[in-house]
Amino acid sequence: MYFKAVMTIGRKNIFRAHTDADIRQLVAQTPLAWIVSAADATYATPLPIQIECDNAGRPIAVVGHFARANPQVTQLADAPQAHILVMGPQSYISPSWFRDRTQAPTWNFTCAMFTVRVELEHDAETIGKRLKDLIDDMESDRPNRWAIEEMGGRYEGLARGVVAFRAPIEDIRSTFKVSQDESDTEFADILAALDRPYRKAVRDWILRFGAHTGRQPESTGPGASSAAAHEVVDSELEPALDYFVQAIKADSHRLSAGRELDWPGRRIVAEQVRRRWTLGGPTIAQRLERTIVHPWGDIRLRIYDPEPGTIKPALVYLHGGGWALFSLDTHDRLMREYAAGAGITVIGVDYALAPEHPYPAALEQVCAAVEWIAAHAESLGVDATRIALGGDSAGGNLSLAAALHERDRGGKRHIAALVLNYGAFGAPVDAETRDAVGREKDMLTAAEMDEFSALYRGDATDNTDPLLAPIHADVADLPPTLFIVAERDLLAPENLEMRQRLKSAGVNTTCHIYPGAMHSFLEAMAISRLARQAITDTCTWLTGNLCTEREDSDFAN
Repeated sequence: MYFKAVMTIGRKNIFRAHTDADIRQLVAQTPLAWIVSAADATYATPLPIQIECDNAGRPIAVVGHFARANPQVTQLADAPQAHILVMGPQSYISPSWFRDRTQAPTWNFTCAMFTVRVELEHDAETIGKRLKDLIDDMESDRPNRWAIEEMGGRYEGLARGVVAFRAPIEDIRSTFKVSQDESDTEFADILAALDRPYRKAVRDWILRFGAHTGRQPESTGPGASSAAAHEVVDSELEPALDYFVQAIKADSHRLSAGRELDWPGRRIVAEQVRRRWTLGGPTIAQRLERTIVHPWGDIRLRIYDPEPGTIKPALVYLHGGGWALFSLDTHDRLMREYAAGAGITVIGVDYALAPEHPYPAALEQVCAAVEWIAAHAESLGVDATRIALGGDSAGGNLSLAAALHERDRGGKRHIAALVLNYGAFGAPVDAETRDAVGREKDMLTAAEMDEFSALYRGDATDNTDPLLAPIHADVADLPPTLFIVAERDLLAPENLEMRQRLKSAGVNTTCHIYPGAMHSFLEAMAISRLARQAITDTCTWLTGNLCTEREDSDFAN
């Protein structure tokens, strides 16, 4: 007996998923789903599931496990057609929240339905893999996480009572009805009413879909202040990220031992503190280093090639660290994750650091590195027409400034896309934001940001120089740009403002906001689900912008 299920609500185009990342996030957030099948009878079982994706991040299968004694297993062996239903965060929307009380009540909700054919898996090795993958995922953001191996001898007995499954996806229908059809006034009222811990999940989805279209709690524009671009939030950090911040600060305090260190000493401590967080992750087929001779000093490049011998797009990546700290080593795992996740070459640039080398040394080295990579693209296995430039924090500043420099210089342009991870763009940070997320306990304090900015600026007297502070730049005619924004970050307001400036200038922009994340959260990828999601989102975006066929443009002449 074949049965067909049709999702009958929320079928407007505006309620559809914008990207595959929306589907992945929904399942990761609410992994307990209903699997429904019908033949001689209709069965429905709630089960934890995971999504299997292809190299481009597209969901291709659902995996999980049944209790062997579940009668639905027998049915699926003969009639494998099934539907898997995921119901995500939802909330009643009360007219009492609106300034206009003549509005009707409604409901915000998120859901997805997968049409699948279930392939049962009985061998012990596959069952073990499915169980381990699920447990590792569920435990990943817990500071004192548990591993299935801790069960010891009990595991084998329990595993015998399980049947695993892999269900190739034939169709996906989803609905994300999260206030897209509300007026700006009602949109703001809904966000204000949902600003409660127990309503946070559905509010996050409203913000996520608002970010796809540039719609934020308050409107922003080229002349808007930072305060108007970002609502100062009071959400809690993801537990794994809270642990990460405390560990980083404790290790830094222990290694500094109360000493007032000079910058070389501070760099040594920073490297030691980050070392354990770069362990693990994917193994890349080939890792090479090259050196470029430059007036400001030699530039070291590290090249991660996941598939040597093939020509592929590249991401040139610039580490953060306030223009004064960090290196290729502190960001080694992040670059490996990007290379493996997007299937592209990643090239890290170890640029000159302040205060020994203030502005414009680092920027000039970055521009020189991009030129060198484009000139030597064939020998590096890189498609010179598909080079993205990206970085985090100070690296985001340098990436955007390098793209501005390349645009204004004229001639051939090599930067085909920009990845800006919580960049520092030179906007003043208002007092409310400093008090909310720039305190001593936060990952990036207001005092640290002031110090870093002064060190990088050096003797430069024009604080509005657009290559020093891109917030003051004319941002028209830039390549497609991705913004990764941490909600609890001192720099979140200027990132949202910069995104709005590019959008208003006609630049193709995408913005992902991560509630519960702080500055530098990508460094915690070993334990943080949010960090891994952001990396996946970036790899998906890079694949879409660099790895698909497109017409030639000014960015690839």
